[in-house]
Amino acid sequence: MNKFHFRWAAAAVLVLFLTGCESMRFSMMKDDELVNGGIQAWNTGRVEAARAYWTNIKVPATRTTWLARLDQEAALEKTFDETAALPPSPEAPLVAGWNDCVAQYAAFPAELKLPAELKPQLVPTAKAIVRDRINANQIASAKDFIKTSSDFLGPQVDFTAEQKEMETIAAWKALEKTADGVLANARTTDDFNSQIAAYEDSIAAYAKVEATLTDWNKQVAYPQGSPLTTAPDKLKRKRVDTRVEMEHKLRDRAYSFKDRIGEEFARTPPDEDKATGSSAEAILKSDQAILKFNQEIQTNIEGMQKELVDFSVRYPKAIDKDMLKDVDAQKQALEARIAQIAVELKDVQEIVSRGKPVAPLLIGLFNPQPGSKGNDQKSRPAKFHGIMSGQADYLWGMVEVPQNTLNDLVITVKDNRTVRVFAENTKSGTQIESKKLKDLVNRGNKVGNSWPVMNAGSQLASGKYYFEVQSSKDAAYSGDVVVYSSFIARMR
Repeated sequence: MNKFHFRWAAAAVLVLFLTGCESMRFSMMKDDELVNGGIQAWNTGRVEAARAYWTNIKVPATRTTWLARLDQEAALEKTFDETAALPPSPEAPLVAGWNDCVAQYAAFPAELKLPAELKPQLVPTAKAIVRDRINANQIASAKDFIKTSSDFLGPQVDFTAEQKEMETIAAWKALEKTADGVLANARTTDDFNSQIAAYEDSIAAYAKVEATLTDWNKQVAYPQGSPLTTAPDKLKRKRVDTRVEMEHKLRDRAYSFKDRIGEEFARTPPDEDKATGSSAEAILKSDQAILKFNQEIQTNIEGMQKELVDFSVRYPKAIDKDMLKDVDAQKQALEARIAQIAVELKDVQEIVSRGKPVAPLLIGLFNPQPGSKGNDQKSRPAKFHGIMSGQADYLWGMVEVPQNTLNDLVITVKDNRTVRVFAENTKSGTQIESKKLKDLVNRGNKVGNSWPVMNAGSQLASGKYYFEVQSSKDAAYSGDVVVYSSFIARMR
């Protein structure tokens, strides 16, 4: 035998001897000594040595329990490795992985030390979760996770930058809340000019916060996705939206002058100014009241016109010259109609012969009912009512309908009494038979208690209509007169 073979044989004999000695030593140890020996070996980093101890435990259940720690530790390291390898977003998988790591770590026997490098693997995971929550503007949730993750990871994780960022977000929110309060005040201010001034204040407040946030972003480079990086744009949108809202208020105010002038012209005298009897004295009194009422309307329209001019001077961008011209043209047209009414009411004896006037005296599609349009367009109504003392009452009014249109005049009463309409003064009914006046009601298109005069522009060339309301079981009666763009189309 040469020297090499001799040495190899000697080494093999030594290994067999030592193995035998160790087996003999383990066989002589009690189970609790083997358990503690394995724990000491594990905690000094000799995991395989711990396996040797626990493999020789005599009681099967105890042996199985401690050998399972080896698989449990391997599974724990695998969970930590997989969680650490997750991408920084979305948050849900990160939180699920984090919770698994914390749960498995807590479930591991306290007497067995785990590798020191295990927890540091989760530092990027913890910071990614906090980042996702900050980016989602879930500040309270981010703060809660900072505390719980710091408690778990200890000083190995540093959230100083994130905490400063959240402090800055809180400061921004406080500034924005103040600006929001200025806007809320503007929205609840009653006086119009004060309200516009308050809107201007809120626009300036948003601009100031926007500038502050822009400056903060210049001083600190916040991570992509941080609410602070998009905050200036958000404040800009609020500022722009507030200006749009203010300009909408200005436009509504500007256009309201035109609507208010139209509404003023269509205003009906209060009931106490209307005739309730059929005597000439009552009719004359009603005419005089209507003339006075229309003179008041003219004064009010002139006041609105001045208010509009003052408005256009104060807010030149809210109203243009064309609109001023439109409103002025509307004012002049309405004033001309009021003058027309005044002319009609001058001949007292003629007026007395006509019967009771409706109110407003002049109607037509020049002043449509709000919300009506197209084939459904109709005028604001002229109202009438009275208490009948004989067989019929006679009423009259004025209508403006172009002769080349198919607009219709419709008289509607509250009950089923008969109505007849004429193009001439009936002299309170005395001339209906003597002059063989034609009843203009188109009974073929009558609907319920509505009595239509079709193509009224051609049939009422004088611009006046006269109608008879016949008696019924109830002495009191009431109704209205409306001009329709097309009564037939509306009733289909």
